[in-house]
Amino acid sequence: MVDFIATPFAFGDIEKLKTAGAQSVLIAVPFFSARGAACFPIEELPDIKAECVRCQISMYVLVNRIFVEEELERLRDFLKLLKELDVEGIYYGDEGVLYEAARLDMKDRLIYNPDTLITNAMDMQYYLDEGIRMATISKEITLQEMCTVARDVQGECEVVLHGRLNMMHSKRKLLSAYMEFLGKEEAVTDNHQLYLMEETRDDHMPIVEDALGTHVFTGFTLVSFEEIRELYEAGVRHFRIDGIFHDIEYVCEALRLYQDVLKGVRDGRQTYQEYEKKYKEDHVSHGFYYTKTSKVK
Repeated sequence: MVDFIATPFAFGDIEKLKTAGAQSVLIAVPFFSARGAACFPIEELPDIKAECVRCQISMYVLVNRIFVEEELERLRDFLKLLKELDVEGIYYGDEGVLYEAARLDMKDRLIYNPDTLITNAMDMQYYLDEGIRMATISKEITLQEMCTVARDVQGECEVVLHGRLNMMHSKRKLLSAYMEFLGKEEAVTDNHQLYLMEETRDDHMPIVEDALGTHVFTGFTLVSFEEIRELYEAGVRHFRIDGIFHDIEYVCEALRLYQDVLKGVRDGRQTYQEYEKKYKEDHVSHGFYYTKTSKVK
């Protein structure tokens, strides 16, 4: 059973994603979620859960904030709400979430997603042995390394299949500080139209400042049409498509294409080439699948 996990932008997108072939949706909420494609009010979560049940689709919630001491009580209350709603999965990166979830007897709903940290099978197995639902393989290692991890672990693992990748997060509001230094008044908070560009590269790296600080994303969009079959054969069953900086039509199109490639209806390489031409401004790329991110002198 393949689990395609996708990001909705509005309530009505849940049914659209189900129709396009998603088995799970990833819901972001204010305060608790970082880098969500779209944020839903916490008050809407019961209705979202009911819609997921109606559409026969799993509901995952993004709880990937890094919590400080005075925020833990709020985290406890939110986890209790998610338990009452019976959500199927909770993404986290802060070990405090694991501790609090264990106290509520809901570790089996947790999905460990620490961005860059899980780079080998021993790390992956360590967290899975804690009794959590699954963990996300780092997107900064090669395809060969990902497949080795997936083959060697006992338990469920996920990969980010498609989308802009997070490169850096700072709790500081760097854009506001920079504008203040320049003596300019610009609307930089929650503005998804801003990007960084280096003098020596053509890549446009999206940069977003919000209530959680500043987030910088890759200058390319990871696309995995040529790699999904190999990942599947290695044992990966959970594939995430992140639609941040795009819309629901974009996500649904990607979902359909990946399913066709996985079924053998479409050729992966040809699909990649056609997609690259269609989305030139997205700087479509294989990411780090064939390039090690650490260089040796």
